[in-house]
Amino acid sequence: MKRLIACASLVAAATTAAVPATAPPKTAAHAAPPKAPASAAKPGKPVTKTVAKAAPKCKIAPADEYFGKLKMSILGIRNTIKDQGQKVDVDPDKAPTTLNAIALTEDAIHDWQRKYPCDGWLPGTLYSLQHFYLKIHTDDGVKHVHATFAWLRHDYPKSRFVQIARREDGQASAAPPAPPVAAIQPGPASATTQTPNVPPASSSATAPIPGQAAPTPIPGTAPQSVINAMGTPAPAASPH
Repeated sequence: MKRLIACASLVAAATTAAVPATAPPKTAAHAAPPKAPASAAKPGKPVTKTVAKAAPKCKIAPADEYFGKLKMSILGIRNTIKDQGQKVDVDPDKAPTTLNAIALTEDAIHDWQRKYPCDGWLPGTLYSLQHFYLKIHTDDGVKHVHATFAWLRHDYPKSRFVQIARREDGQASAAPPAPPVAAIQPGPASATTQTPNVPPASSSATAPIPGQAAPTPIPGTAPQSVINAMGTPAPAASPH
């Protein structure tokens, strides 16, 4: 009986030794901390902010680049507006003949602005375009004045040309301006009332300057003493 108990004890001890020891479950204290998101800042390092890329530096259109359907340079654009405006100033009836050239010029300005949006010449060019349309006294001309002013004010609100263009925008009218009233010129004086513009005689006019001959008196202005000194002309000798 004792041997049986001893054998059972040996078998139990051998079985216990054969079974591997299992690791104790992890507690909350030993659990691995959760991974921080990629956007979270690491301790000890400054927080970095995502900065948008700076806008590209403004460029000015070169003088030898051409824009629009007509391939106009920036100088050509400005000169065309000026020349067509002078044509209207000289003969307002020729205004319709200028609109085609101005439409192509406006197309070139759009192309210019698309490629060089912050060129410093653009606000002044838009004002010149509006000033040209102000001379076209039609409903279509008035619409172009308002449209060009809205273009200038929207795209270049800080330009000094906005204030000038705003005043002219309020002056746009389809009615042509009244012709200036001609100044009334006085008519020629009649022979009976006309008074000769004769300067008054003065002592300096007749007094000879030392070393120079006395000036020839103007008829009607010589002093009586000079006239008396000249005497009366002798009568002509008789042919008989």
